[in-house]
Amino acid sequence: MIQKLNTLIVLFKAHQSIQNNVKLSLVDTELTLNEFTVMEALYTKKELSTQQLIDSVLIPNSSMTYVLDILEKRQYLRRLKDPGDKRRQLLSLTQKGCLVFLDIYQKHYEHMNTIFNVLTPEETQQLSTLLKKVGKKAEETLTYEMY
Repeated sequence: MIQKLNTLIVLFKAHQSIQNNVKLSLVDTELTLNEFTVMEALYTKKELSTQQLIDSVLIPNSSMTYVLDILEKRQYLRRLKDPGDKRRQLLSLTQKGCLVFLDIYQKHYEHMNTIFNVLTPEETQQLSTLLKKVGKKAEETLTYEMY
């Protein structure tokens, strides 16, 4: 039993160290971690509603509006009304936003790659599989306990 709790502590420490390195990779940019996270999600998904974005990134709803306002002010983000539902906003990166993101992402990728290169491709896949398995179980348990 103690070993499983030790694994939790190792996971938390790894998360903290990785998060600190993500922040370090953004030091010479104008983006915060939250802004980078939003831009990464929108670059990958192309277009999301505000709710879809909130559901896909780890940014609280209370902070999301602030982040979106900043990105829109810098002309990195476009907000459009959903033609099928005028109450919904559709979010996407502008061309300027895509260019800025790609430039920053390249530096971020190189920095993070120095950390993850410690793993073989097989270990990387195994780690991803195991983290998804634990995360899914944690989500199921949370959902079950809430109802």
